[in-house]
Amino acid sequence: MALRLGFVGVGGIAQRHLNGAKARADVEIVGHCDVNEARAREVAVQFGGEACASPAELYDGTKPDAIVISTPPHAHGEIEEEACRRGIPFFVEKPVAVSMALAERVLRAVEASGVITQVGYMYRRSEPIRTVQRLLSERPVAMVQAHFYMPGLPPAPWYQTMAHSGGQLVEQATHILDLGRFLAGDVRSVLGRTARVRNWTPPPGAEPQTGMRSYAEGFDIPDTTALVLEYESGALGTLSCSIVPQGQWDVGFKVVAEGLLVTIDGASARWSGDETGEATAPDDWPLAVLHEFLDGVIAGEQPSIPYVEGVKSLAVSLAGYESVKRGAPAVLRELLPEGVG
Repeated sequence: MALRLGFVGVGGIAQRHLNGAKARADVEIVGHCDVNEARAREVAVQFGGEACASPAELYDGTKPDAIVISTPPHAHGEIEEEACRRGIPFFVEKPVAVSMALAERVLRAVEASGVITQVGYMYRRSEPIRTVQRLLSERPVAMVQAHFYMPGLPPAPWYQTMAHSGGQLVEQATHILDLGRFLAGDVRSVLGRTARVRNWTPPPGAEPQTGMRSYAEGFDIPDTTALVLEYESGALGTLSCSIVPQGQWDVGFKVVAEGLLVTIDGASARWSGDETGEATAPDDWPLAVLHEFLDGVIAGEQPSIPYVEGVKSLAVSLAGYESVKRGAPAVLRELLPEGVG
């Protein structure tokens, strides 16, 4: 019998998950809900299943065996809690929340229900990056250096407000911060600085922009951020990110370890030193994280990125903002929920 799969949120990144699920003979897509009900109806026609008006209607009306949650950061919370109350496993896109209070609330619901969960930190399931993780596990890591520069503000209308996106560290930088945790271990403290270096107010008579934007109403997030991270292992890390328009995307990630220098490019990697090599990810590598979840639900086994990992990576992001407020490093153990190390 095929796994019955529902979708909460069907725009943007959900399209990848919908196509990945549809390609599997052992999965039946049974329902969809979205704040844009017309979009949910369109997706139901394209991928099968019912268009539902709410997550509760999806859960109770279509009886899914599992769900995929692809909502904006601020929309998390009740969606996951209602799934937990019904014992429904869920895959959730990152970031898992915009506040630690909300993430802890969902975490406690997950713990109480025992449902299978997976967070969409797709780089962890890239085989080249997993190869690098094995290489780094055999030697001390000294430095993680990363940057992420975007050529403007993404088109999502919720992106420009802290209350909805969580800003650069929660939304833009979450994959990079999680990748640092995956390769170098948990973070002990974060020193952060943020800036807003340009005026994002729309000029008089400005037309709405499509694609990456250079202005937006209600913009209240930093546009430039720098972090210094101290890992529990003693390794150090740096992250810089910006959305100040400059015409191109530029993402970099390097790890310095004893006898090894690693460069990660997308989901591919190369390394030199005591060992030399490179590995290229296949075109469909982003689907591996979803497939691991679906396989885990079918087998009744927890996959490799449970909800608590999303909470830990969120804490690194929030520690950057906490450091800005304090004017001093923020210690992760002071921000994490009780019992989460």
